[in-house]
Amino acid sequence: MTLGITQSVALLGLDGAVVTIEVDIADGLPMYSLLGLPDEALNESRDRVRAALINSKEVWPNKKVTVSLSPAWLPKSGSAFDLPIALTLLMAQGLIPKDEPGTTIYLGELALDGQVRSVRGVLPAVLAAKKYGFTKALVPFVNYAEAKCVSGIDVIAITSLHDALNYLRSGEVPDSPEAIQQLLDGQKEIT
Repeated sequence: MTLGITQSVALLGLDGAVVTIEVDIADGLPMYSLLGLPDEALNESRDRVRAALINSKEVWPNKKVTVSLSPAWLPKSGSAFDLPIALTLLMAQGLIPKDEPGTTIYLGELALDGQVRSVRGVLPAVLAAKKYGFTKALVPFVNYAEAKCVSGIDVIAITSLHDALNYLRSGEVPDSPEAIQQLLDGQKEIT
């Protein structure tokens, strides 16, 4: 089966709605099709995702790729869908374990080198995820403090696509901003 599924959140004002990202990889002429009312920034995700995957030493399929963002009637905007699209693409290829639906949301813009950039609206997105029963949120490192304001949901902060893949492949959680600050504070005391 060449289908991968993850979930993210689309914002309409301050209200969040869960969006299911599905990727199908099929034989045929190599092409990329994005469905589900994407705006212009989201339409550009193909090039960011492709470059981030290749520059992270991952595989871009030379096949027909269809990305569906459901519900189809809901307008989707922004670059926060880059990370979930990239991860779903790798799940569809069988390169990372498939996600258990309804547990984790993914948010993050991908830089061409595979770094994960901050996105707007993380707080209302994580609030919406909690409301819909999600237990984890994978967010950009820069947005960690904002996401951590929501109690009852595990927040995993990542700086790169590599961090996200390492977490999904091994379960190894990257250091949180608080843990890094504690390390830095400990080094200051020693000197």
